[in-house]
Amino acid sequence: MRHPILPLVIVCMAAALLAGCSRGTQAPATSRDAPAAPPATSSANPAPSAPVAAPPMAQGKRAAGEENAPVLAWRAMGTEPFWGVHVEGDTLVFTTPEDQTGRTMHGRRVPSPGGIVIFGTDGKTDFNLYILPGECSDGMSDNRYHYESRFLYGDKTYKGCAEAAK
Repeated sequence: MRHPILPLVIVCMAAALLAGCSRGTQAPATSRDAPAAPPATSSANPAPSAPVAAPPMAQGKRAAGEENAPVLAWRAMGTEPFWGVHVEGDTLVFTTPEDQTGRTMHGRRVPSPGGIVIFGTDGKTDFNLYILPGECSDGMSDNRYHYESRFLYGDKTYKGCAEAAK
C-alpha cells in the first residue's frame, strides 16, 4: 500500500535539490529589475574612501526676488599664463597681463548642471567659457575653489578656477 504523504515528500525534495543547483547560475539583474551590486574590492579595485560631495550652492549676484536662480556674475582666473574672465549675465570681460583693460564680449549662456557655459564670437574669433563644479587650486596660493574653469578663445585654451562673484 502506498503512503499518501510519500509523493509530497518526493516533490519537495526534488524542488529543494533544483533550487540548490540553480544558486549562482542566475543571470545578473538588469537595471530595470534591481540595482546592480557594487563591484568587489581588491588591491586593483579598492573601495572608495568616501562619497564625493557636491559643491555648495554658489552664492553670488542675482536679480532681486530670484535668490534660487542661477548666479549671474562669475569670476574665472588662471595662471601659466595669467588670465581672467569676469562674467556679468551674458557679458564677459577677458583680461591678461598684456591687456588689463580687457576685451568685452557678448555671448549666449546655455544651461549646465551646477555651473555655466557661455559661447559666442568676438569679431571673427570664437570663444567658449566653461565653469563647472570641481575642486580646484590656483597652484600659487592656498586658495581652494569649488569650480573649475576653461576658456577657449580662438585656438588658445586657458584653464583655471572659478567662483561666484560677490
